[in-house]
Amino acid sequence: MTQLPKLDAKRALPSLYQAYISELEQSDFSGEIDVTFSGRLIAATDNSVYQQLPQAVLYPVNEADIQTILKLAAQDEFHSVTFSPRGGGTGTNGQSLTPGIVVDLSRHMNRVLEVNADEGWVRVQTGVVKDQLNDALRPHGYFFAPDLSTSNRATLGGMINTDASGQGSLVYGKTSDHILSLRTVLQGGELLASEPVDLQQAQTYSEVDSRVGRLYKQALNTCVGMREAIDAKFPPLNRFLTGYDLKHTFDAEHHTLDLSRLIAGSEGTLGFVTEAKLNITPIPKYRTLINVKYSDFQAALNNSPFLVEAEATSVETIDSNVLNLAREDIIWH
Repeated sequence: MTQLPKLDAKRALPSLYQAYISELEQSDFSGEIDVTFSGRLIAATDNSVYQQLPQAVLYPVNEADIQTILKLAAQDEFHSVTFSPRGGGTGTNGQSLTPGIVVDLSRHMNRVLEVNADEGWVRVQTGVVKDQLNDALRPHGYFFAPDLSTSNRATLGGMINTDASGQGSLVYGKTSDHILSLRTVLQGGELLASEPVDLQQAQTYSEVDSRVGRLYKQALNTCVGMREAIDAKFPPLNRFLTGYDLKHTFDAEHHTLDLSRLIAGSEGTLGFVTEAKLNITPIPKYRTLINVKYSDFQAALNNSPFLVEAEATSVETIDSNVLNLAREDIIWH
């Protein structure tokens, strides 16, 4: 198929998106804009069964580019323009797909900014891939604990937005348990720097006439003011990608409020996470693999509470169907 020139490709878009892209091209946006059919088609699928063709794909170079994207979108004529942040596209529920504009943070915003081995934390741009981060941490004797099957392509931004856990979650927890602070660009381009703050500081923030101030006011009213109802109604979930984590945004024990807990698991619906400060875990000196054979699948299930109580780093069940199919595969000779 013959590829349309960029100008003709833009003219093929709906008028609203033509106007938005034209304004973005005239702004101080320094990243890449792809309106070609082939570029859009690449971003139309992810690791799910779904497909949605976006109107354009944007590749920001830095945080200021994302602020430019969302400042422009705040203008009255562009309120109907929709966006979806994208990292590695490893989500299985179509989280990175949109009929609007895909903003891909993985092409340029993929640097490990700082490693502090003495204090046990790392600061990264959210387009960094999980394995890339662990390669940078390994010489320091650390790793980032949530262990995903897609770790060679999943980005930290995607892990934060889906509150990813993977193998080892019984011991190491999920991504939100390792977040120290986040930088997030909100609707309109305003920047939210979130970390645990005491209630007095949160109250001070809530009195500022800004989007961030309104967020703190809402979080105080809901997460603190409605604490009893949240405790009574929220199910005991391990992850909160099925809803915003109102329960853990307020830490009743330490009397702190952390808006990062709302962003983790929000699947890109609250803002564009551009940077994260994360705690890191010392690499274990020893690891042991134990193979347990059970008489049948029900016996394995009956024994699972013991394995959980024993805090096994990872527990996997392989039944006879899988083993027999593997025996028939030539690569397992």
